[in-house]
Amino acid sequence: MTDQRTNHVMPDARATNDELDESWETMTRHLLAAAEVIRSDPRADDPVIRAAGYHYLLNLTNAALEHKVFSADREFPEHGRLQDSTKRYATESPDCLFGVTSLDPAGTYRVTVTGGNPHYLGFTIYRDMDHYGNSRGVATDDFAALFAAATGATLASISRPGGLRVDENGDCELILSAEPHEGNWLPLTPDADHLMSRQYFYDWDTEEAAHISVERLDDTGDGPVAEPEKVIDEVVGFGQLVEGFARTWSTFYNLKAEKKFNTLVTEPPVADNFAGDGGYISYGGGFFDLAEDECVVVEFTPPECHFWNFALGDVWSQSLDYTFRQSHLNGFQARLDENGVFRGVIGHRDPGVANWFDTAGNRFVHVTYRWWLAARPDLVTPTVRIVKFDDLAEELDPATPRITSEERLDSLDRRRRAVLRRYRR
Repeated sequence: MTDQRTNHVMPDARATNDELDESWETMTRHLLAAAEVIRSDPRADDPVIRAAGYHYLLNLTNAALEHKVFSADREFPEHGRLQDSTKRYATESPDCLFGVTSLDPAGTYRVTVTGGNPHYLGFTIYRDMDHYGNSRGVATDDFAALFAAATGATLASISRPGGLRVDENGDCELILSAEPHEGNWLPLTPDADHLMSRQYFYDWDTEEAAHISVERLDDTGDGPVAEPEKVIDEVVGFGQLVEGFARTWSTFYNLKAEKKFNTLVTEPPVADNFAGDGGYISYGGGFFDLAEDECVVVEFTPPECHFWNFALGDVWSQSLDYTFRQSHLNGFQARLDENGVFRGVIGHRDPGVANWFDTAGNRFVHVTYRWWLAARPDLVTPTVRIVKFDDLAEELDPATPRITSEERLDSLDRRRRAVLRRYRR
């Protein structure tokens, strides 16, 4: 049977209203289970931490809607924002605009990049990130398995710097297909599920986001239709993703808090096809419990790499506000001493140090840092020590860069303007 209004071929058997209603009930059960992740954490007895947890679930809800609903049509694709200032989870990078498009591995797609001048541009093909299923089958003491469950498996990637070829304006096209294609191309294997883009920015004052669009080149019909079966998949998939995200990242970061307590650890480089083909990519981090009168002195010599940053998150892995607060710095923004050493402070109050990381009042903070497209795989681990805030004058190296209150206000104003400009808010 054909619907004459749309020329759309109708299925022989549609989902029933009972099945549609049950999908909505199933979704609400997943959301309640996600809330239980927050409520069951002993730290959430503190109303401030519980409130941050519910705010975190709103971030996850926003991200899950983008991934499973708004950017989920494989026939009529759109490239949505998977993570930004309104979708903060897994201590995502404040320097990055993440995009996502769902893919049909049997299809052929063209990705078009126009305008902008990001410091790094990369595309990665992923298998399905089954957070809901993976959160139930992963050993809670296995970092590698937990990270794989949380991020999904990468299948192929291309980037600039790397093999992605662009024209004199920085524009380019990229073909995604099962069959090889001349020029920029990524293979679609039978298990390909979605494309993720990353645009990293270093100089926030001058670097702008490119516009990325995705179109399917093989014929798929006149336009999208909200079929009952499709809506059921969206509703249930959305609920599963929120619960799966909450469970997986809670397990991962609680293990981090246990194994990397009041210290930092650099992990080995991730897979070569994780996000680029221009060097080694490695992550590191740790968890700190800081009393009101304590702070952390951080020192390291940055490795030779295309990009690095150092950022704070809360108990739930939600990155701290980076629009109005300096909760993060990248290698362009940071001020090194005359010997190329980074010297900074994580603290609840501004110590007058240029490289200050604002905890936003959080006693418990997660640290995540990234060495991106590094020349060597043996990457550095920052040294840290917890000291009393009142003892900072004696504890800090004399070479530690300082900042005036006027300079701080100017820096924060530029930060705010840059983030709002990047996300068009």
